[in-house]
Amino acid sequence: MRGARLLVISGVLVAVAAGPSGVSAVGPKALDGSYFFGSCYLCVHSTVTIAGQTIRGTDIIMPTANTGEQISLNARKLPGYTAVTFLLGCDDKGSEVGATATLQVTGDGQAPLGTYTVTQGQPARQAIVPFKGHGTIAFVTHGPASFKECDVTLATPLAIVLGGPKAAALTLAPTSVATGGQETVSALAPAGTQGTIVVTYASGQQQVVGPVLVTSAGRLTATFTVAQGASGTARVAVVTANGVVQGTFRVTG
Repeated sequence: MRGARLLVISGVLVAVAAGPSGVSAVGPKALDGSYFFGSCYLCVHSTVTIAGQTIRGTDIIMPTANTGEQISLNARKLPGYTAVTFLLGCDDKGSEVGATATLQVTGDGQAPLGTYTVTQGQPARQAIVPFKGHGTIAFVTHGPASFKECDVTLATPLAIVLGGPKAAALTLAPTSVATGGQETVSALAPAGTQGTIVVTYASGQQQVVGPVLVTSAGRLTATFTVAQGASGTARVAVVTANGVVQGTFRVTG
C-alpha cells in the first residue's frame, strides 16, 4: 500500500469567536501536519485535485487500497476551539474510477463523531466535526469489498468555534418538521460562491447537503429531506465564505 499523504488547501473562510478557555480566535486556524499524528506519513502536500477542482493549502490524503488507514488530530493543542472543518473527497490522481470509501471519525478512540462516504469524481464537500470535549480526534478509512482505491482527502483543515444561532444570517423553515419531511435552509453569502450545509441530528448522525451555489442576490438556499428515524433537536451549520452560522430545528416523530 502506498504511504498516505497530507495536503493543505485554500478553503472556506470561517469566522470564529472567543472560546470557552478565554482564547480569542480572530478567524479560522489553519492546521498543518504538526497537529496530526498516526500511521499516515509523508502526507503533507500543497495541492490536491478533487473532481477536477484544484485546491491549494494543507490536505491529508489517506489511501484505502487496504482498509484501516488512520490519522489523528491532537485537539489538546487547540484550546479555545470547539470543532474542525475540512473539505472531503477522493483525490483524482490516486483514486480509481468508481472507487468509494468510508471515513469514520471518533473521539478518544471510541466516541462516534461522524461517518462519511466519498466517491471518486464527486465534488469536495465541507464536513464539520465537533470536538465534544475529546482530546484526540481519529480519522479512519474503510474501503469497499472491491478494494478499488479512493485516496480519501481531508483538505484545508481548519479549527473553528461553533457559535450559537444567528437569526439575521440564517433562516430555517419550518422550525419543527416530521421525520422524513422537508426542511429549507437559507443564509447570506457572497454571490457566486459555494456553501455547504451540515445537519447533525440528536443521535450524532450527520447529513451533508451541497456544495450549494450562492445566487447573484447573495443568498444560499437549499431544501433537504430530514433523515428517517431522526428525532429531537437537529443542529444545522452552514459554511460559506462569510463563515460558519448555526441554528436548530425540531424533528418530531
